[in-house]
Amino acid sequence: MLILCGQNANDTVIKPKESSWFGYYADGGFGTILHPQETKLYTEDWIGLKTLDKAGRVKFIKAAGAHIDMSDADIKKYVVPYLRGSRRRPRPDVHDSAAAKGSTGSEEVATIGN
Repeated sequence: MLILCGQNANDTVIKPKESSWFGYYADGGFGTILHPQETKLYTEDWIGLKTLDKAGRVKFIKAAGAHIDMSDADIKKYVVPYLRGSRRRPRPDVHDSAAAKGSTGSEEVATIGN
């Protein structure tokens, strides 16, 4: 299971913020940002992200706050349920990419924090 927490509007460390989910700028510029599923890294399966995603083993979580500023409560709520041996079940409002990518290409995912 790969749990990607990011896409924080207040993140001043990661540029573009979409790269926390393996999204990035389109080749040749800094204007258009590709969603993770539109990048060569994904479509050519360079690191196995596409394989994991197609198997339903990637979860996208949109975190609020500054870079790596996820509260303990949010970690317990959104990450701990996926850890081996956890008695808690995964939250139904955390989506995989198939459910996350809408017709506009925007990500509909669990938004956590503030």
